[in-house]
Amino acid sequence: MKKKEIRNRSYYSDLSKDRNLEILKLALNELKEKYNLGYDEIINIIKEDSKEITIPISVFNNDKLSTLEIICKYLKEILNLNYHGIAVFLNRDDRTIWTTYQNSLKKSSKSLVVERSEIFIPISIFSDRKFSSFELLIIFLKERSKLRYNNIAKLLRKDQRNVWTVYNRAIKKRGMNEKK
Repeated sequence: MKKKEIRNRSYYSDLSKDRNLEILKLALNELKEKYNLGYDEIINIIKEDSKEITIPISVFNNDKLSTLEIICKYLKEILNLNYHGIAVFLNRDDRTIWTTYQNSLKKSSKSLVVERSEIFIPISIFSDRKFSSFELLIIFLKERSKLRYNNIAKLLRKDQRNVWTVYNRAIKKRGMNEKK
């Protein structure tokens, strides 16, 4: 046997004694029973979620920049993505991303403040071009995170009436798009 194989076996034997592995097994069994899924399906769901780039809600607490400017600035400065990579994630043209980022620099040359957050926004929600970035953010916070209008308004430094209006317009827009 190779040394690497021997090391891996001893590592796994230590792992099998770990209490966290027992907790994980219990959680997997509960998910399997509750959702009638196989282990492979659960693992694939976990893999898909772990590949997703997320943005902490704290960066949107900025009243100088638009939602798209914040997203571009975060992806460019914090995650060090290039314009093309950002454009692919957001389903936009490279030139749009470049222009949006340059506009964000003109408005605020300071780096984004990234504070500890409990809510993370998946970047994939912003690829739907039928809605504005702000509409998509509010839809996510309202429907997926189950937040109230006043809580969303506090997180985003917006008036809750504005949040209500944007959400309701987006719902109407979604209804029109579904009819087509």
